[in-house]
Amino acid sequence: MRAAYLVEAGRQVSGSLNLVHTVRRSLAACVPELADWAQLMIVTRGEATYTSLLDGGVPTAARRPIPSASHARLLITGRTELLHVGLDGVTADGLTALVPDDAMRGQVSALRPADVLGVPLTARGTTFGTLTLARRAGLGFDTEDIRLAEELAVRIALAVDAARRYTERSHVASVLQDSLRPPELPKLRGVELAARYRPAAGDAEIGGDFYDVWGGDDDWAFTLGDVSGKGVEAAVVTGQARHTVRGASAVDRSPAAVLGALNTMLAGTTSGRYVTALYGRVTPTPGGLRVELASAGHPPPLLLRPDGTVTPIPVRGLAAGLVEGVTYEPATVDLAPGDTLVLYTDGVTEAGGRSVREGTRRLTALVQHYAEAGVEPLVEAVEIAVVEGTGAAQRDDLAVLALRAAG
Repeated sequence: MRAAYLVEAGRQVSGSLNLVHTVRRSLAACVPELADWAQLMIVTRGEATYTSLLDGGVPTAARRPIPSASHARLLITGRTELLHVGLDGVTADGLTALVPDDAMRGQVSALRPADVLGVPLTARGTTFGTLTLARRAGLGFDTEDIRLAEELAVRIALAVDAARRYTERSHVASVLQDSLRPPELPKLRGVELAARYRPAAGDAEIGGDFYDVWGGDDDWAFTLGDVSGKGVEAAVVTGQARHTVRGASAVDRSPAAVLGALNTMLAGTTSGRYVTALYGRVTPTPGGLRVELASAGHPPPLLLRPDGTVTPIPVRGLAAGLVEGVTYEPATVDLAPGDTLVLYTDGVTEAGGRSVREGTRRLTALVQHYAEAGVEPLVEAVEIAVVEGTGAAQRDDLAVLALRAAG
């Protein structure tokens, strides 16, 4: 019977990679089958999180800057501790150490428990938390009960550790991804700017799409690109590419020089990654904006006129990082007031498994409807179209950047 309980409990606690759900599933596996009350304490980034469940109740949670004394001892020794509680004197102090939150301790005290059992949670050689169990008076933990609790704690530890690692990975991916994109676009005279980025489904995987805009009102630059592959390695190359483009533009802002520097940097590494990218230098003219543009193997940007006419800009070049010594030929585009330049990654045009030609045709038809709308509605419409067309099956990141010469 105990073996069957462990099998079922193991199945229950390992059914999710969401940390909150895993903690609640673990507590539900303990109460009421093994104890009348259960508490999980987990240490994350130096903070102790306590979650408890009373038979017939709902989970409650509390946080502390550091684990309590008893829990700290369990973390250090990795050994189970059994406390016989009489709710006064020394044993009351012991209960306070095992259950430091007042509200949770009130739940345990109301049971008038005979025993409170503290079991360490250990996975991959590290003790990162504790499982605390309490039983009503007359239902103390014997040797077999303690052994059962320890075996259950092993299963809970493995499940919680997997959820912690997944949560941490997602957090790191999110922070790293955010660091690779500007938090907001600059406000520059004579232009309206808008951008959107959306990671592929399963955002724990770091993607390689990026964009950036920098400079002053009289001479500024933009870039949009896509690093091959995903994961931390792609993120590293993304950061290198973005900083290389910015750094090179500080020396020579011409498109040929900037993309040449990017290619030299990538071709000289052993990462095996390549980057497709667009880079543009923008200067104001009496009639609008002049854009000097170059491409390293990236889909051509679209020029949207106020009358709805859409024209792809014929700018081409080899993806950066494939071979050394590539020369990039720039193109010049003059934007009159109301003209919009739309840049995008292949996650937009190839969404839903479409061919490049079909995806470009659909994007062209979409942006035509936003010739007189603002650039914010335009980039939002592109994002929505991709999401609605792929839903949970979105396999690639998408990035879109639109700039419109102000009237």
